[in-house]
Amino acid sequence: MKVEIFVHRNCTDCAILLDFLKTEGLMNRVVVIDTEKYPFEAIERGVLSTPSIFVDGKLKYAGKVDLQEFKDLLHGKMAKKNTENLIEKLMVGVVNSFAVTAWLYLHRDLASLLEQREFVSAVTGIDENDLSSYEKLREDAIKEGENILRNWEERMMRNIVSNFVRELFWLYERKLSMEEMKARYPLEVFAHWLMVRGGAVGRVGLSIIPLSDKVMLDRIKRVYEFLELQYDELWSKIMKEQWELMGTVKI
Repeated sequence: MKVEIFVHRNCTDCAILLDFLKTEGLMNRVVVIDTEKYPFEAIERGVLSTPSIFVDGKLKYAGKVDLQEFKDLLHGKMAKKNTENLIEKLMVGVVNSFAVTAWLYLHRDLASLLEQREFVSAVTGIDENDLSSYEKLREDAIKEGENILRNWEERMMRNIVSNFVRELFWLYERKLSMEEMKARYPLEVFAHWLMVRGGAVGRVGLSIIPLSDKVMLDRIKRVYEFLELQYDELWSKIMKEQWELMGTVKI
């Protein structure tokens, strides 16, 4: 059994997973691939979030990993995942992936997301051969799409603004005051950042929406206002998280 784990050095869940594998003495059973060093391999394999775990070439986990279940898998115990609460599992998978969250928040298109069968299977536990469960999920998600997106909007916005602040930290290596942030990233610049970060790699997936599109601009403005409300709390959380990672993560 070949197990490949795609990680990023600034990913908290990756650090937790790697630390768990080291503690359990299981690092010799996996191949770790740094997406920062090997981005094109990650793109080719369809990695949408880290950590992403492939078992014999098939995506098994994307984002959050059930550590005990993964440990059992490495010991040859193949647990059967249940197919209850599929919408919940799908959306948890979404908000554990910044690229997917940003794209879905902007475009509100669950039908297109559900075409990413490997990602959907990895986050929900639906077996690739279980067409009835997949079709039921697809039918429910499309039928209740707007309600689902409304119910998950705050968590999606929190994912987006957390990643924005995290990238500011990487870029400036210090906290920017609210005044500095707004001067350097007014709404229009933030809108551009979000469009470019929304699942795009180069021109692939890139969707630049004119700022004259009032519906889209209002949607982005809600995130910007959420950023302002959460700004100091986000910085405190992310600086603590990132300084800890800098001291512990070795890929």
